[in-house]
Amino acid sequence: FEHRFPRELNLTELVEGSGIGTLFPSFGTVGPHGGDDPCFAFHGVFAKCRACTVKTYQPTDQGVPFVVYDPSRPELPMAVLSPLDNPMATTMYRNGGTYGMGVRPAIDIVPGGWQQSFILSAGQGVNDGMMRWGDLMLRFQGVQRLDNRYRDDIHGGIGFWTDNGGFYHYSIGANKSLGSNYEEVLQQVKAYHDGIGVPFRHWQFDSWFYPKDGVPAHGGGGPGVTNWTSMPSVFPRGMAYIQSKLRLPMVMHNRQFSPINDYIKHWTDIEWYVEEHISFPKDPARFFERFFQQQRGWGLGMYEQDWMVTQFSDTKALQTNISLGDLWLRGMATGAEGAKLTVQYCMPLPNQVLASAALPVVTNIRATWDYQPGDENTPQWSIGNNAMLLWALNKLPFKDGFYSSSLRQVGGEYQGPETRPNREALIATLSCAMVGPMDGIYLLNVSRVMAACRADGVVLKPDRPITTPDACFRRRDPICNIFTTHSSVEGVGLVRYYFGNNGSAPVLAEELGVDPSDPARRYAVYNWYARSVAPLQASNPVRAGYEGHIYAVVAEAVQGWVFIGEAGKYVTASSLRFRMVVAMPDWLPAVPGGGGG
Repeated sequence: FEHRFPRELNLTELVEGSGIGTLFPSFGTVGPHGGDDPCFAFHGVFAKCRACTVKTYQPTDQGVPFVVYDPSRPELPMAVLSPLDNPMATTMYRNGGTYGMGVRPAIDIVPGGWQQSFILSAGQGVNDGMMRWGDLMLRFQGVQRLDNRYRDDIHGGIGFWTDNGGFYHYSIGANKSLGSNYEEVLQQVKAYHDGIGVPFRHWQFDSWFYPKDGVPAHGGGGPGVTNWTSMPSVFPRGMAYIQSKLRLPMVMHNRQFSPINDYIKHWTDIEWYVEEHISFPKDPARFFERFFQQQRGWGLGMYEQDWMVTQFSDTKALQTNISLGDLWLRGMATGAEGAKLTVQYCMPLPNQVLASAALPVVTNIRATWDYQPGDENTPQWSIGNNAMLLWALNKLPFKDGFYSSSLRQVGGEYQGPETRPNREALIATLSCAMVGPMDGIYLLNVSRVMAACRADGVVLKPDRPITTPDACFRRRDPICNIFTTHSSVEGVGLVRYYFGNNGSAPVLAEELGVDPSDPARRYAVYNWYARSVAPLQASNPVRAGYEGHIYAVVAEAVQGWVFIGEAGKYVTASSLRFRMVVAMPDWLPAVPGGGGG
């Protein structure tokens, strides 16, 4: 669909209080099932997936893309509705029996000649249908699908993170013998990692390192950044000095801009929108081109733009200008690309996630809320549906950092304890994004971290992120907290990985997409925790591990052999590790992919 505006349209005179600026395309909600067709959509901060029916769907907090499917038919037909371009100008709409898309009601003026395209993409199977929609989104933008899993040491290696929920988030601990500031303490932490043989390949600095216009709340929220560089109280000798000691590529966090930031004062050739609590450059491309030239010597490899919802929602110009939101994200991406950086989105809204499809430098997006050790009320590890959305758009779904240990992290901002650290490490590894422990010094669980990677710290990843299997959608249960993925190994086919959070539920063959009744094929299920193997049946009682969840590996028998791989690794048969397995009647030689340990 394409919507063109040949003349300027003043929406303030037309739609006050209507909830939408324009409505095209639009559809009726009553179909052959009377509006009871199940659906899901992505809403609010972190684009959270919510289940619905066509009759009950509400477009709160955007609600895009909108996905409807028919579980009554064996092929599981589905359709996805979303904008193809200019997503920052778009909103979903629902009123009675009509729903559709159009220009956000806060927009003031639609200029003459402005146009927008939308897509309604159909497919069979929810997972395959989402990928088909994503392929069309990328193709429309002229973007090639790339494999970013091992793009560099940030994407492909284990990293040490200091994000919200971790030990070193606004805390250097209580052990005064380690130092009196971050500069001194983090050098001791690095020496500890090296001493215990954990080869972190990158680090992340969160918002604690740069100055702001106020005191952050617990968790780091609140004030805006005034100058994106280190405070002398944090790194007395500066960013280049701490990089010379760590000698690792860095991920670095930023937030919304303060109305009293130093760029307004000193870069006087760039004008700003300035409001009471926030500001924004009027020329984002020019600003970010210069901004990303200020970090030489830092080791910066990935720019983490956090609080995206705050910058967008609290900046009036971003709300009312039809083009400025997309110009913001494009300017940030172009500036980062010019500085040879990649970008992570954090706290994005669904329209910002959709906008990233046109921006390949945005390689990963946070898939869930901030990690909080031991918090069972916020399942921030449950990434399956968001991973399906992000992977379709060629983005890695980052789970956030985590504590690898079940010990209380005394002295850190968050002491925990983490009651299910294996679930954290497992989901992070299966996400295909970064794996980022955040434990304090002397508290890291070495064996749990190293189960994610080779001896050199390169993460052993599956071929694609875990997603919710189609079987859950057939049961009208998209929030089932069952996730699957696989490794494809030449010679033995797919080695499948299964996570089920409900440890008392059986593992169903349909959830893995296999048919054990096929006489020509036999499968085995390997209980990762019990280290036991059994023939795969339609329904399989698999004993839960010590944290209460199920993790299993399913492989097909070839020449009488069942190839599981490395039993001690979360991804036992990573294609990075095994290039090929040759199944022969009497032996099973494997061709390794390198990187021992």
